[in-house]
Amino acid sequence: MKWKLKSSKPIFESPFIALHDNTYELPNGEVREGYYHMSRPDYVLILAISDKNRIVIEKQYRRGVDDMVYELPAGWIDKGESPLQAALRELKEETGYSGKGDEVHELYPQPSFCSMKAYIVILRFDETETTAQELGDDEAISFELKTLEEIKAMVADGQIKDMGFLSALGVYMAGR
Repeated sequence: MKWKLKSSKPIFESPFIALHDNTYELPNGEVREGYYHMSRPDYVLILAISDKNRIVIEKQYRRGVDDMVYELPAGWIDKGESPLQAALRELKEETGYSGKGDEVHELYPQPSFCSMKAYIVILRFDETETTAQELGDDEAISFELKTLEEIKAMVADGQIKDMGFLSALGVYMAGR
């Protein structure tokens, strides 16, 4: 049974994150306070596969874990944008490639405390049709093209730790 939201007090808000202190009534009628809820914009995870069946993987510094992290191209979905439109824009900005494809799967990255959704989008692209990256001033993203077998080996070796990357790979391998 669903919980009933009784009240929500804002604690912090910015364009990229909001934190609220929520009070809920549980199905048994008990009222509980202190459930913190985080809101963030929805985003896309892009599994971009080339005409030579190679997948774009990125590597960039992530301050949350203070490490260089292998990831898939990804980014926020802008207001008024569909997940597919966001994926096409982000792939172009981060890699210079233009893709074609469609939205395939919706994920809840942290459903116990966050309302953010992620959309896995599979795009196909031609390796020979590329332009320069168009990175933001706080982005330093390198990328390379790897076969699925090379990526599986990287997962097995513990090189790929990003939950979004692993989720998108699992969805793709399940045949969605």
